[in-house]
Amino acid sequence: MTSRNTAVPRVLREVGGFILSSKKGAAGLAFVLFYVILGIIGPLITQYDPIYSVGLADNLAMPEWFASIVDPRAPRNMDLSYASWEILSDRREGDVKIDITSSGERVVITFTGAGSANISIYSKDSYLYPYRPAKSMLIKYSVEIMTIDNKTAWYDLKMYVVNNDLIGRNKTIRQGDITVTPPMGYYAFYDETGFKITSIWPYSNEKKALYNQSIRLPYYIYNPKQEYRLPEFVNPVEELLLAENTRLSIRINATYYCNPADFIMRCDSQGLRIVIHPIRVKIYGLAFGAMGTNYIGSDVATQFIYGSRAAIIFGFSVAAAIVLIGLLVGVMAGYHGGKKLDTLLTFLTDVIFFLPGLPLILAVGIVFGRSIYAIFAIIVLLSWPGTARLVRSWSLALRSEPYVEAAQALGASTRRIISKHIIPHLTPLIVYAIVLDVPAAIFTEVAIQLLGFGDPGFPSWGKMLNEAYFGGAIVSGAWWWILPPLLGVTTIALGFALIGLALDEVVNPRLRRRV
Repeated sequence: MTSRNTAVPRVLREVGGFILSSKKGAAGLAFVLFYVILGIIGPLITQYDPIYSVGLADNLAMPEWFASIVDPRAPRNMDLSYASWEILSDRREGDVKIDITSSGERVVITFTGAGSANISIYSKDSYLYPYRPAKSMLIKYSVEIMTIDNKTAWYDLKMYVVNNDLIGRNKTIRQGDITVTPPMGYYAFYDETGFKITSIWPYSNEKKALYNQSIRLPYYIYNPKQEYRLPEFVNPVEELLLAENTRLSIRINATYYCNPADFIMRCDSQGLRIVIHPIRVKIYGLAFGAMGTNYIGSDVATQFIYGSRAAIIFGFSVAAAIVLIGLLVGVMAGYHGGKKLDTLLTFLTDVIFFLPGLPLILAVGIVFGRSIYAIFAIIVLLSWPGTARLVRSWSLALRSEPYVEAAQALGASTRRIISKHIIPHLTPLIVYAIVLDVPAAIFTEVAIQLLGFGDPGFPSWGKMLNEAYFGGAIVSGAWWWILPPLLGVTTIALGFALIGLALDEVVNPRLRRRV
């Protein structure tokens, strides 16, 4: 007799050989292996997180390869850093002295004495922008403002994004009945007094330490607070700051006021110090990566890769659990066919078989929260009866085989007969059941996610489809966002379907080939 240790591996090898000998089976296995390998090496080939990496490029940025075909001038990401400065203008009244030190890590402007002063510094770095105008940019800055002796001094600080090549030009912008002609070439992203809602003073006396601040433009709240009041619908990045083959810089204006005799804005400090750390600007591209971005600037390729990983892990885990439960119940019911245990297990199988799966999953999600573990448990608990029925019918047939009857006559235990003589011959059916259950589990998870009841922290293709549908991918024409998960679900299901067709000759009674 074939030993228990070699029977199952032998049958598995024969089933695997049968799959590979079939063109359909080999093609299906190639599809499945592609996604298995992609899921394994996924973290090695992408540096982004599928859930938390947002703002990598502009929203709905197209794939770079597609942009190179249809729009070669489409903006790409640009990361700019401004750390070196030169004096543009210097105006003083009274006994004010100004000292400027720059270390490359920061620039320190120190005002001392009574009077007033204004100084403008300009970044030595200016970067060529070679694309058509982008639609958004992110500006990061850190500023420290303090008096020398911890007393009161008055100041104002303004920081601008500047495009000198556009200064002196105006642009006419229309929306509906509103027409404006704002000046081009500059936009204030920080204004100490101008951005305040309730300030009645021309200067501020607040001590500040603003670290790692960021502002993403366009920011409609800042538009009406510019020197030239802009309507909220104006996009300063696209319409005022960027143009092809122009240069982008930063300008900083610092104003100091200290008059000990001023009763309203009294100053009793010996001076003021302003520390400005390197300013970084990220221009968000409209072309990014191999699959573009979604509605929040996340990398679609990363989500697709992790989605394949989630599909394989979830699908095989659910299928393994379903087959394990179905195998145990089906074998016990089949081996004890016609007895009370068979009647009890068959009744339990029939009851669970007719429970509505998807509504129950949705109800559990509403009551207990949207957890992938809850989805996993409900799918498994409601899906094993189909496998149990198939296993029971096969076990009933195997129970009558001569080698099983011989083992019974020799006094072998039920456990030994099932494990040694029945389960090894169920291996083709087990493989076939897994092949059917994996895509079914994937489709169920996709359906749950698409309905909005999936786990928001589970990076699956279903989550991608849900976000694409409700994020306007179809309306926006962002095919690169919705097609990858659709193709992923379709091709992985096709792979298992082809394997299933190849195995059909083994498990289908009318086509059965013994392995």
